Amino acid sequence: MASPNVEFKCYVGGFDHYTDEKDLERAFSKFGDVIDSKIIRNHVTGISRNFGFITFKDEKSMRDAIEEMNGRKLDGNKVDTKDVKFECVVGNLAECTTEKDLERGFSLFGEVIDSEIVYDTETHKSRRFGYVTFKDEESMRNAQWRSYTHQHGVNEPSKIKKISVT
Repeated sequence: MASPNVEFKCYVGGFDHYTDEKDLERAFSKFGDVIDSKIIRNHVTGISRNFGFITFKDEKSMRDAIEEMNGRKLDGNKVDTKDVKFECVVGNLAECTTEKDLERGFSLFGEVIDSEIVYDTETHKSRRFGYVTFKDEESMRNAQWRSYTHQHGVNEPSKIKKISVT
């Protein structure tokens, strides 16, 4: 049984900008109990950005919805469904920072599933940014407000440049 703070959330993208939360709930509730639906909107105009998230009561419902709805039409548009990935793009890293360093540093905020440093394909030197993927949204948000500092003698804090929940 999952712990009470585990969310079974999936990404839904590509739907019409007229689709609302009730439409999403109606389309996805056939796979199980929908706890929440959220459409991401432009914060100035309030118009849908044509993607959102559905939270289910259990993992099986979420998995079934991802499998069955991916590529299907919703309000006339084909939708893309997938697991939510709680990922941060982290910049301003020391050149010698390793993936293990990222994992160790960011595990202070919660369970890290994956970490990756981006390297130049020709020189094989660090491009001084990377990705950290967390198990849950709360851990990712904790990392957003605090940053991994003082890595390898560099007193500049790393900067979380982008939070991606996709």
